[in-house]
Amino acid sequence: MASPDTLDFERLLKPISAEKPAGVELKEDSALSPAYFKVKDARETARGAERKQAQAISAGEPESGGDPPNWKLVFELTTNALADHSKDLWIAAWLIEALVRLHGFAGLRDGFRLVRELSETYWDDIHPRPDDEGYATTVAQLTGLNGDDSQGALIPPIADIPLTASPNHGELTSADHLDAMELEQVADPAKRSQRIEQGVVSLELFDKAAADTPVEFFRETLADLDQAIAEFSRLTEVLGEKCGNDASGYSLAPPSSNIANALSACRDRLASLSRHVLGSEAEAGPGELATDAAPGSLTVDKSRMPTREDAFRSLLQVADFFRRTEPHSPVSYALEQAVRWGRMPLPELLQELISDEAVRKDLFRRTGIGPGDAPSG
Repeated sequence: MASPDTLDFERLLKPISAEKPAGVELKEDSALSPAYFKVKDARETARGAERKQAQAISAGEPESGGDPPNWKLVFELTTNALADHSKDLWIAAWLIEALVRLHGFAGLRDGFRLVRELSETYWDDIHPRPDDEGYATTVAQLTGLNGDDSQGALIPPIADIPLTASPNHGELTSADHLDAMELEQVADPAKRSQRIEQGVVSLELFDKAAADTPVEFFRETLADLDQAIAEFSRLTEVLGEKCGNDASGYSLAPPSSNIANALSACRDRLASLSRHVLGSEAEAGPGELATDAAPGSLTVDKSRMPTREDAFRSLLQVADFFRRTEPHSPVSYALEQAVRWGRMPLPELLQELISDEAVRKDLFRRTGIGPGDAPSG
């Protein structure tokens, strides 16, 4: 069963007034602009505090005595602004940044749903209003969540959502799991010990944490994550329809592949970690590896692989097998990279693989990829 709502949707989706259902644009309203900058400053202060904490941890230093990130304040200010003054997608994007930190996958689920319903209900009056570039400005902060030319604002906090809740080993995350996988590639015992002393978690410890994580935690987290993925898919579709294309034919909707890939990677890791207690319940669909094979062997049930996504999940399970049985082999990393590329739309894949813009544009022209298909930036 999924977590309860983390937002008061009735309050947040209620019209501001009969005359102006979407309210006013906070940034441009002389009386309300202080409220806008208060939200903006609270968000920037919280992000700055996080960066300082991350830098201290990376340097192996104890955390400074500075104030911790106050995402509860960001949550309070953004929800009040959306409910009382303005249906503003910039404010809503900053609310999502607070929700992911305060409520994990359930927060993402509700944040994506809120933006979708705001867009469906108030699009003709939504703030910020479109400018000469169309709706690109309106959704600019949503674009920032995914990232375009740089890492999106949501990607690190998604990786920091707990995947375990062990009474003995604590909460471990996707970021911890990636570090553990990298640790497996360290052959030098001294360097390996040094990294563990610096706080890097081993795969062995990860397995122990998963083993004594309550089944209720896994079940609820999987449900929240599945609903977050579904809501993000709906939001992406709605924004694509609402934003349209610019004069050149390029989509003005925010890019979405980074968030989609981050959520999918979390889903795969969570399914793998919880399989010992949830079994097939942990799988998003058919196509899982056979569980009754002889120890050390690996088989794929071809009859239960009707979709390409099922095939991708099976490849990731094969990668997990090689990571555990041959930790120094590059096979697991190659498979995971192949799946990541396989999930990307062709234009985005070509943009990542071909750095020369002129060559890339020529290939798009020759292969018939139109400007509405090719990713911007």
